[in-house]
Amino acid sequence: MNTEELRKERIQLFKDAIQMGKKPQRIPYFGNIWSWKIIDAGYKLSEALYDYEVTEKVLRHVFENYKIDVLSETGWRNPVQVTSVMGNDEYIINDTANSISIKDQCFMEADEYDELIDNPKKFLWEKVVPRKYRLLREEENNSGHFREFLQKYGEFGGFMGKVSKVMNEEYGIPDFADSLAAFDYWGNGYELLFNILRGIKGLSIDMRRDPEKVSAAIEALDETFMAPRLERGKKQPKGTNMDFCVDMNPVMLGHTILSPKQFERFYWPHLKRVSDFAESYDKVVYIFAEGESSRFYEFFQEFPKGHFAIHTEQDDIFELKKRVPNIAVAGGMKSSLLGKGTPQECVDYAKKLIDELGADGGYIFSENKMISFEQDCKAENLKAVSDFVSEYNPY
Repeated sequence: MNTEELRKERIQLFKDAIQMGKKPQRIPYFGNIWSWKIIDAGYKLSEALYDYEVTEKVLRHVFENYKIDVLSETGWRNPVQVTSVMGNDEYIINDTANSISIKDQCFMEADEYDELIDNPKKFLWEKVVPRKYRLLREEENNSGHFREFLQKYGEFGGFMGKVSKVMNEEYGIPDFADSLAAFDYWGNGYELLFNILRGIKGLSIDMRRDPEKVSAAIEALDETFMAPRLERGKKQPKGTNMDFCVDMNPVMLGHTILSPKQFERFYWPHLKRVSDFAESYDKVVYIFAEGESSRFYEFFQEFPKGHFAIHTEQDDIFELKKRVPNIAVAGGMKSSLLGKGTPQECVDYAKKLIDELGADGGYIFSENKMISFEQDCKAENLKAVSDFVSEYNPY
């Protein structure tokens, strides 16, 4: 089998697992491997993040040592070369502890909702961007900083294009999701408020003090960023795009601070639009749900069967499978076991996951949490598990 045939086969594995119309040839493996791979390849985090040649070596190390079907993060998550050039210091890189973290961001004040609602684009350009990027606040050389940013952004885009070509043509590993999809992570107004504009603390307070303003802000952001993409998506051919494993890959993070009643008001309208579009246009969606989500299962039960997979991070994946049978489930391989167990213990648990969750299809094997820190995984455990999953066929 050549690399192009392998790429197409892997795409089909994910389609079959999510659509649940027929059992896939085997269980697909979504490699939820993040900054750990830099450490595993023998580099410091700063070495890889500030050098695209090192990042490429890290990715090749993953592809050549572990039999995964897709890699979740290929260098796009922490574009420090792009953001740092304009004075953004949100990333905290610690090469001694082998850790990278990001500060809780708040670039909007509580009394600025009306301004945001009135004109989201104007507010983001005139208020948020200068606050986020320190050097753009300088009166001198402002345009120079921006030109350098555009150059770095172009270099970043070129690198990501190169990575895609390497994965596809040399290793037969497909791109996971269509970057031009109708919906994406940043098109969600609530997530924009949570992750960038108001932060965890600010938004938590705002939803209680002035829920009407929060709802209006979410609607304004959705109309500005989500609606145009949705309309563009409606002009594309119906049916899933066979060049990608999934059509859309939204991330749920802000739901972690919501009650079911708040979720219904602030978050569910967005997911309902995704759901309606996916059903009407026959698309497949892979949602990475960070944190714990069991209090929202009754909402997930409304997703149309054969269109959705949910990657659970902290939920009991066996319980999720029982309570929400209309969706495919992903995840389950405990990072605690990968980091502290033996290869045989890890393989035994991988077999349990596949046997119990994938017996009738509708399961995608993956690590439950993002493998980020050194203690999250042992190389020998990941190799044993990936070898097993690539060869084991429960059907």
